[in-house]
Amino acid sequence: MERPSLVVVGELNADLIMEEVHSLPELGTERVAERMTLTLGSSSAILASNASAIGVDVGFVGRVGDDVFGDFVLERLEDRGIDRRYIRPTPEQTTGLTVIYTHEDDRGMITYPGAMEALTIADIPWEYVRQADHLHLSSFYLQTGLQPDVGALFRRAKADGLTTSLDTNWDPDETWDGGILDILDAVDIFLPNDEEARRIAGEEHLDRAMAVLAEWAGAVVVTCGSDGAKLRKGAQTRSFSPPHVEPVDAVGAGDSFNAGFLRQYLKGKTVAECIEFGLVTGAYSTQAAGGTAAFEDAERFWAFADDHHE
Repeated sequence: MERPSLVVVGELNADLIMEEVHSLPELGTERVAERMTLTLGSSSAILASNASAIGVDVGFVGRVGDDVFGDFVLERLEDRGIDRRYIRPTPEQTTGLTVIYTHEDDRGMITYPGAMEALTIADIPWEYVRQADHLHLSSFYLQTGLQPDVGALFRRAKADGLTTSLDTNWDPDETWDGGILDILDAVDIFLPNDEEARRIAGEEHLDRAMAVLAEWAGAVVVTCGSDGAKLRKGAQTRSFSPPHVEPVDAVGAGDSFNAGFLRQYLKGKTVAECIEFGLVTGAYSTQAAGGTAAFEDAERFWAFADDHHE
């Protein structure tokens, strides 16, 4: 890869998925799961991995620990052809891990951040980043080392001619601040889910929340699970329906949506066209356990896309 089209700055960890837990865990008790999967985790890595699988040249900037989970993450990224030369080991901290448990139609997550918190603005290889077309950052609230400087990161990227996108993901502290609104003026595409959008905007109703966020960001694209996605750009709101599928596992569906969206965005498609393709990739990702497993077979994905995308 001479240069990446997409640079992802983000967190890296493994996911341990405990599927179909019989009942929700409580302190002092033990529960049984029907299946277990160890896979590549983190919003940033799932997006990067699946974007690469569907034809995007991806470079990654991040931190891992010098340990078995770090090796696992790096191997999975290399398998997908991602440029990982700017992923630095952090011997003082171990690689992060998210334990995900699914119960009926819901899920919970516990994340140990580990080395992802060590990433700071000093780790950004500016000469490398400026060669790309687009900069994406995920998990704003988990990247505490970088969080104070995300605004500076995005503004410099914009000054260098890149387009930008941001997916905050969940705030474990549930304060929903961190200066996020002050950053959105440098964000071309803001990609929260519906609950995140409501909480960041401080609005109960989604349409109102999107209107608030659109006062800062270039476009607000909100994923709404099985209800599809919504777009707010300027004063206009538009809804999009997803393909109908029977999901196996919804872990990583939002990140897979982002991967498909950014593939089309980098090809110069309209935001509406990007959303439609993103819903196809998000739906496809639910056809296997874990956020990246469905994309192991690229030919199978493209056959699915042909059937479900006009």
